[in-house]
Amino acid sequence: MTVSYKWDKIPFHKQKEIQDKQIKGFVQNKISRYHPYYKKLMKEKNIDPYDINSVDDFIKLFPFTYKKDVAPKPDNPFVPMEFVMLDPANRMDYHPIFMISTTGRTALNTPFWYTKWDMEHILKKNTARMAEILGITPKDVVINAFPFAPHLAFWAAYYMTTPHGITGIHTGGGKIMGTQRIVDTAFATKGTVLIAVPGYSLHVLRTAQASEKYLDRIRLVFTGGDRLPKPYRNKILKMLGEMGAPDPAISAAYGFTEARMAPVECPHQTEMTGYHTSPDMELWYVIDPDTGERVGPEEPGELVWTPFQGRGTVVMNYRTGDYVEGGIRYEKCPFCGRTVPIIDSLISRVSEQKSLNLTKIKGTLVDLNNFYSILPDIPEVEEWQIVLKKENDDPFGRDELHVHTALKKSRKYRNQRKVIKDLEERIVEVMEIRPTEIHVSTLDRLTKALGMETQLKELRIMDLRPKM
Repeated sequence: MTVSYKWDKIPFHKQKEIQDKQIKGFVQNKISRYHPYYKKLMKEKNIDPYDINSVDDFIKLFPFTYKKDVAPKPDNPFVPMEFVMLDPANRMDYHPIFMISTTGRTALNTPFWYTKWDMEHILKKNTARMAEILGITPKDVVINAFPFAPHLAFWAAYYMTTPHGITGIHTGGGKIMGTQRIVDTAFATKGTVLIAVPGYSLHVLRTAQASEKYLDRIRLVFTGGDRLPKPYRNKILKMLGEMGAPDPAISAAYGFTEARMAPVECPHQTEMTGYHTSPDMELWYVIDPDTGERVGPEEPGELVWTPFQGRGTVVMNYRTGDYVEGGIRYEKCPFCGRTVPIIDSLISRVSEQKSLNLTKIKGTLVDLNNFYSILPDIPEVEEWQIVLKKENDDPFGRDELHVHTALKKSRKYRNQRKVIKDLEERIVEVMEIRPTEIHVSTLDRLTKALGMETQLKELRIMDLRPKM
């Protein structure tokens, strides 16, 4: 007798059986036949698809894929099309019809395609699960303040709401609609869920407070596109509380364009609950970034991702370049009760580790991700930006680290001198570096420098050093 399980209640031992069957079928029946890049790679590496009969076989035999493998080259802009599945006998299922793209970490944006099959079985299916985990229902009014662009975040928010009969107001973000109009609309429509990049969600709430359009019906803030450490969560919830929102919760998504879908946290007021994955749709595991060897449950390392199905653009055994502090845990979620692999919420971009020559003697490897926890944790810091540049603009000169801040001023807050001293001491304690200078600016000037109303994503860390 075949037993049917709900996707988020599959026992972990059963998940292993399902995943072994799925990876075997996908590699043998689809990837090895219809994927231009991997079909060629498997032939070059003498990989027999019929040797891959389980997840363990796949991890052992299948090469890693890196961002650079998929990205277009100046002399060959057609590289991404090598990752688009092709079956001439089944054009309807394999014909690309919808595109998202990377946010431009590489010189050229990388397109990722969905087919009609993908729209139904990946995008709509995954976003329905996102809404389910977040507890979003037709009773909600969702304010989608992600920037309008061919990016996963905006379109995931769209497909999570409107096609599923949930009211979604898709503003396009500050660049399209303007923050004050977004606030006015959220207020007038009695919005209950705010979706935005973490920094922009704070900007929206701050604008609402300043204009006395109190968004007291917001019960959930859902963020994506950037990390959401506890200090940011606390500021968002505190601001909502000041506007009279009763018991609001917060959640974040971990998404990257290459996956074409995203796991999310179950909402909570105080806890970072971890990203809830779909074990029947995808494989996640963690490796030592230096050796490439798989590590155990809840051990730190680099995240690697593989889908079990798909048409359009497909990447396999994909090294994300993202480092997860607490690894992946395989136990029932204590907050929502789902039995799915859960990725720890503390994820940092390896690419944001920079070598800084802050002295004339030697360089220091600095994890700029730490600023996301240090600065929001200081009550007086309302906004901030980090700028790296060279002394006197000399390409061979010493690196300079400038911290730009906008500070709150009132009797309940410390004076500027004490705040700057405290901030400098915290940076030295946590990061073992001393900033070149800490600047104090107006909120309006810093908001403009961050590009809150003009950029797809705020310009939080600016590296202005000339490329050597």
